[in-house]
Amino acid sequence: MSIRFILALIPLGLWWHQSFAQAGSERNAKEQEIIGNWYLVSLPPAVQPKTFNTDPWPSACQWYAYASNGVLKNINKTPEPCDNMTSAQIDSTMAHVPAVISWKYDLSPVFNKALIIVTRSDVKDYAEYWEPHFVTNAYSIGDAQIQQGDLLLYLVNLQSKQITWIRHLRKLQ
Repeated sequence: MSIRFILALIPLGLWWHQSFAQAGSERNAKEQEIIGNWYLVSLPPAVQPKTFNTDPWPSACQWYAYASNGVLKNINKTPEPCDNMTSAQIDSTMAHVPAVISWKYDLSPVFNKALIIVTRSDVKDYAEYWEPHFVTNAYSIGDAQIQQGDLLLYLVNLQSKQITWIRHLRKLQ
């Protein structure tokens, strides 16, 4: 599916994104900024859009590996506390995770909006659409502390044209 078609379905000023982000604190993430190993920073429930009755990804301990070849791997751990993992440890752990999830970065030069399109080879017609934002200046909203260099991913529902979930990721060293 063409990014231009997808972005034509998304209003350019999504209400939730505008209320969450502070002016000048975020921008479209570049593909090179997404590549790497990340861990989930939980957001308070009050900050999340009220689309889902419960957290669709309830594990507080989540790690993501966005590879330059388009492979996306993730692991979850329950119960808490979360382990303090390094990027090298995640690389070692992810080597055992099957490569069934892919990600593609798509930037529309017309709308100057980026999307990460996530697909799965083990689920027919599966797709998630995430709008990636790189945090340029630290800020807080409610109890959430957003740091410079963090990645905020906004899950977009193309039918309702709304942001349905926010994933806050911090890069592993």
